Amino acid sequence: MLWGRKVILQARNADGVQVDVAALRIDARCVRSRVFDDNELEATIHNANEDTISKFLQRGANVALFAGYEQGAEPGLMYQGNIIDSKTYRDGTDTLTVIRSIALRSLSRPFTSTPVCLSFPKDSSADMVIDSICAILGLVPQGKEMAKEVKFPGGWTFVGPVSRAMKKLSQDLKTKGIGIYVDLAEMVVFRYNPDSSYSIAYITPESGLLNLQDTTDYVGAAHSNLGSLASKIGESANVGGKDIKLTPENTDDAYALLDKIFTNMKKTYSARTMVFPKLRPNSMVHVADPNRGVDGLFVVDRMEVAVGTGKDSSFAMDLNLVEA
Repeated sequence: MLWGRKVILQARNADGVQVDVAALRIDARCVRSRVFDDNELEATIHNANEDTISKFLQRGANVALFAGYEQGAEPGLMYQGNIIDSKTYRDGTDTLTVIRSIALRSLSRPFTSTPVCLSFPKDSSADMVIDSICAILGLVPQGKEMAKEVKFPGGWTFVGPVSRAMKKLSQDLKTKGIGIYVDLAEMVVFRYNPDSSYSIAYITPESGLLNLQDTTDYVGAAHSNLGSLASKIGESANVGGKDIKLTPENTDDAYALLDKIFTNMKKTYSARTMVFPKLRPNSMVHVADPNRGVDGLFVVDRMEVAVGTGKDSSFAMDLNLVEA
């Protein structure tokens, strides 16, 4: 493969028969997000035979995209969903099949809004909570043995959206140096220190960071606190169509309040990186770029992955990161 790249596209038909088209040239782009608003794939397969096209690359078939490198860990699962559209056409001497896919469970309410009612007795361990959440959501737990050492002397209970249950569990585990993230098919448990089999991705300009931009919405934060800001300014203002009566105060107070707002808000960044096979929405990453004064932990909110095996194919990830 070109520069050690490895791209695997697997399709499974209604009879459960699976085909691997990794031997063909593939160009694919997928988008995924934490809340499943974006979970789409478009892939172009070069010169697939008629049997593969008619049996596997058709509407309704399951499809999974893996990407990585010849050296190192196995290619990671970049995307999993169902084909909604398939078109085949000739381009010179080549036959190109373009498939488009979506993750079907994103069509109804978001995956993370599923309601749960969880109750565990005294001295229960965190791996029991993980097992229960995974059973409800149909996820495969990976590395859960690392959470077995975390005990809840007073028990553990939660009622509400599963996203908040996982946030609560994540906070409980973080105090013990353990983290979790959820993928399309897995809940992965990892340690923040190096002895974990699911270590945090450490991204720097020397290890795969291609570009980094601050996308924090400072203007939006200021607007959302306009009432508080306006009360610090010694002049009248119209907010949301209503006149706000202001008291004359030192206008420096407004800048002090802005500084407080900006300091406490979560920063966001967009990053372009090389392909990291284990990176997923909800993954924890440590980003360090001395040139931009960035050095901290972030969570992957949204990712767009472009991979291919041709000499002119892309092989990179565009990430939206939120400060952890």
